[in-house]
Amino acid sequence: MTKARATLGQLLLGVIAERAFEEIYKTTMGTSELRLEDFRDSRNETDYRVLNGKGLPVFRINIKFHGTQFRNAIALVGLDPADCFALATYKIYQALQKQDKEVLPYIFAIVGVADLTGVLVGEAFPEELVHLNSLILGSKVSGKRDVEDRIVLYLLDQPQSESVRATVGEFTRRIREAEWRVISARKADDLLRKKLFDRVYAVRVRAFARNYRNAELDMHFSLKGDLTRLEEFLDLLKTRGLHGLTAHLERGLV
Repeated sequence: MTKARATLGQLLLGVIAERAFEEIYKTTMGTSELRLEDFRDSRNETDYRVLNGKGLPVFRINIKFHGTQFRNAIALVGLDPADCFALATYKIYQALQKQDKEVLPYIFAIVGVADLTGVLVGEAFPEELVHLNSLILGSKVSGKRDVEDRIVLYLLDQPQSESVRATVGEFTRRIREAEWRVISARKADDLLRKKLFDRVYAVRVRAFARNYRNAELDMHFSLKGDLTRLEEFLDLLKTRGLHGLTAHLERGLV
């Protein structure tokens, strides 16, 4: 039940963040020339694609939410915990490989709310939904993630008690009003190569894979120093146009 609740909570955070991004994008851009396409059902590493007036994709966006701070960030990667965002190195590699193959810029959009974790958010789920998910997790059936996604959408889109609606509404408000930032796959890769031994502390640890099983090799970024505020990114898109933004993304300036 504990695992089932935490899993649902983390998935709920992801969906709320995706919907919040969609709202921010549409409100800020205020144009139909560059349309945001929901790509989440494709079940890959892309959440949205931005399409031009002809319906052709111009770049990909992957939404990342983080709520748990890296408490030892100062000692291990030289960053303040409140200014630290971790991204798995393999995700950077995969994003850049996809970008180079498709000639389509790839962007990570990041939002964080301190201490808003899957464990905490999972408490908003009614007991019967958590129990249902625990049965699914404990079974040998396939498609478990599909069931979890349906449970999360049920909580969001179907009538719930007043207390549940209020709690989820508060989560949504905090994520919507949080500071959003972006970083291109190109810039993430450049920083990874330049600061590998400073920011990927796992490469400095003897037998890391054996001592920290199931742990990912993360690159740690400075939210303020390495990433661009979402408002600045969208303003750049509006003022410089698609060509200007694409040039910035390819050069790793954003």
